[in-house]
Amino acid sequence: QARLFDEPQLASLCLENIDKNTSDAINAEGFTDIDLDTLVAVLERDTLGIREVRLFNAVVRWSEAECQRQQLQVIPENKRKVLGKALSLIRFPLMTIEEFAAGN
Repeated sequence: QARLFDEPQLASLCLENIDKNTSDAINAEGFTDIDLDTLVAVLERDTLGIREVRLFNAVVRWSEAECQRQQLQVIPENKRKVLGKALSLIRFPLMTIEEFAAGN
């Protein structure tokens, strides 16, 4: 909402709060309702307090919700499509080989 109403100071405070409470933020009911630009703003942060695999799982949930909003079939190709530039912000090298292979 802070970004929507062009309140950069408030948006900055919100992002700092997300850094400190990342797990709560990505598990919050409204996480899958944020827009792509907000998702990108979160993913660009190097200060998130969460393992990358958990962040990736949240991004997958977001992409599934976005596919439904756009009335697209929830398939890998469409999930990648709706993620666009956000997909490249996932730090796959930070995942263990087991996490990456399991997709969890």
